[in-house]
Amino acid sequence: MISNWEESKQRSQYHFDTTQMDPRYDTIKQLGRVAVTWSDDLPDIINNANPATWATRGYKGKDVQAPSEELVKEEYDLEQTGYGKDYVITHLNWTIPASLQRISDAFALADCMNRIHVQVPGEVWNLHIDKLYKWAPEDPTKVLRVFVALTDWQQGHFWSYGNYNYSGWRAGDVTTFDWANVPHSTANAGHRPRATFQLTGVITPETTKFLTRLKNSSIMTV
Repeated sequence: MISNWEESKQRSQYHFDTTQMDPRYDTIKQLGRVAVTWSDDLPDIINNANPATWATRGYKGKDVQAPSEELVKEEYDLEQTGYGKDYVITHLNWTIPASLQRISDAFALADCMNRIHVQVPGEVWNLHIDKLYKWAPEDPTKVLRVFVALTDWQQGHFWSYGNYNYSGWRAGDVTTFDWANVPHSTANAGHRPRATFQLTGVITPETTKFLTRLKNSSIMTV
């Protein structure tokens, strides 16, 4: 059986040396900050999220399943590392309120997938490398994955990017990372849900203009 993890490592340029901090990879990329406009929507965002496994995560949209040959490799890794293929990695909410849709529209990503992650205490999205080539197989460098923190960081909330552990974020922080190369994982060992708005799509000229405005603004209202 071929391991998805080992296959992904072969495509990656990451160093996989736990003693090395390479600033190109062992980091999170800050894109800016947006004003919190979703406070009233947050209870529904959290309460209406449904549990998801690797098989039900939404390969490229709600209810879109990964190709069987990919899922077999992913589930092989889960079972080899002791999670089991039915392990719940997060809760997902595909209902995007207007307050978050405005943010997505501002990024102007082509073929954009909007997905809300609500990781409740005890859930772990195990170490992996993203495979977003499917958005632009002819030029994967055009693919962007963006995270908007919907809730403040709490003790026990973790994101890892290579050898870097990301913490201390505040609602409205907007980040990205080198998805093609960096192994990453998330976990909630705390007491409260962690909610994140994730956008994935193809960069357009309008995306580039918005990213420039976002970077140059202390906080942007969308």
